[in-house]
Amino acid sequence: MKNNVCKFVAIAMVATTVLSGCDSAQINLNSDDDTTTEESSEDTSEDKDDVSPDNSAEDTSKDDEADNTAVSTQDTSEDNAEDDSQKTSSTQSIEELSDYDSAETMEGDELSSSELEKLEEYLNQVDNYGFTLASYKNADQIDWEDVLAYGAGIENCDYSQEAVDAYLEASDEFDSVEYDLIALSGEDVRAFVEDKTGITDFDASLVSNFVYVEEYDIFFSQVSDCYMKDVRCEAGVRNGDVLQIIFHVGFQTNNRRLTIEETGDSDNPYRFFSNRELWEENAVKVIDGTIYQNTGTITCAVVDSDKGPDIEIIVDNVVTCVAHPRFRDSEDINIEQYSDVVEVEFWDVDDDGAADMIVILSDGDDSVAVLCKGYVNQWSEGYTEPKAEVTKWLSENVSDMTADNAISYILDHKDEFNDI
Repeated sequence: MKNNVCKFVAIAMVATTVLSGCDSAQINLNSDDDTTTEESSEDTSEDKDDVSPDNSAEDTSKDDEADNTAVSTQDTSEDNAEDDSQKTSSTQSIEELSDYDSAETMEGDELSSSELEKLEEYLNQVDNYGFTLASYKNADQIDWEDVLAYGAGIENCDYSQEAVDAYLEASDEFDSVEYDLIALSGEDVRAFVEDKTGITDFDASLVSNFVYVEEYDIFFSQVSDCYMKDVRCEAGVRNGDVLQIIFHVGFQTNNRRLTIEETGDSDNPYRFFSNRELWEENAVKVIDGTIYQNTGTITCAVVDSDKGPDIEIIVDNVVTCVAHPRFRDSEDINIEQYSDVVEVEFWDVDDDGAADMIVILSDGDDSVAVLCKGYVNQWSEGYTEPKAEVTKWLSENVSDMTADNAISYILDHKDEFNDI
C-alpha cells in the first residue's frame, strides 16, 4: 500500500517559518475541523401514535359496513402517512449521525452477523475497496487515487494511439507502456463518482497518480499488481438509512469506522460518506505534543508494541505518521527500561526543513531524551531511527531532562550536535 502523506511535517514547518519571522506569532495548529461543537446525539424522533381501525361498524348494515371499512382504511393510511412524515422530519442528517470527530459509534440497531457478512463482501468488491483505505470526513475529501487505483471495476474505454502518446508525453513516471494500462473515460469516472457519493461536479484534477488527458477526456495509469480483498467487518449499527461499520483493512494498525447511506438502488445500494480511523482504541496514552516555545499542540497517541512505545502523529483524526523512539543495542543506555512516554516536543533542530521530534522517556526514576529526526523525500515523510549517541550526549549535559531543555541545549551547541 502506498505511503500516506505526512500532513504533520508541513504544518509544523509552517509554524517554524512564521515563528522565525515574528516572535509574537501565535500558531493554532488545531484546524477548524478539530474544534467542533458537540451536538446532542439523543434520539429526537417522535413516538408514533397508536392507530387502530374503527370497529363501530358492527351495528351497521353490510353495505354501510363496507363503506365504513373503506373510510376506516383511508383514515388509517392517512394517519400512518402523517406518522411517517413526522418520523422523516425528525430524523438527524447523516452529518449529525456520523459525528466524525467522535470515536463513538452512533446510536442505532446492531447489524446482524449475516448483514455484516454481506457488507464485508460488498466492501471487498473492486469498485468499493478503495473507499475503505484512507480517512475522509465527507465525500469531498475522498482520496480518488485509492479508489481508482486498479480501475475500480470500470471497464477500459476505447482509446487511440494518439491518446496514449499524449498520456506518455504528459506523464512524469512513464515514457512507455510497461505494465497493465488503465484507461478510464471521463464520462465513466464522473458517473461512477456520482453513483458512489452523490457528487455531480467532479473535478478531474482530484485524481492523483493518474494522468488526465483532457483532449480525449481519458484518465490513464499503469498497474503491475492487483488489489487485496482484506476488509473484515467487526460490528455495525443502523439508524434509518444510515449505517456505520467498524472494520479492519489490510496491515493497518487501527480499526476504522465507515459511514454509508442506503440508496434504495439495487445497482448502487450504498453511498459512501465518511471513513474515520479509530486511533483511540489502541492508544495507551494521548499526549499534546508541543511546538518549541509556542502554544500550539499536536495530538500524539502512544501505542505499545513488542519493541516498546510507538508514537502516532494525529492530525484531523488521521494517523499521518509514526515515530519509534528507540535505537538498537547500546552499551551505554538500555533504552528498553524507559517505557513511559512523558513528553513530546517538536522543532527543526538541524535546520533541514523537516520537523524533528524530542521524546522524553522515563523508567520511573530517571528520564532520557530521544531525538527522532524528521525527513522528507519524494516517496515519503516520517522519522528516522534515533541515535544512542545523541541520547547519551544529552544525558551527560542536561541535568533537568525536559523536552524544552533538551532542544535548547541542542540549539545552543550546534557544532557539538553536528559532530555527533
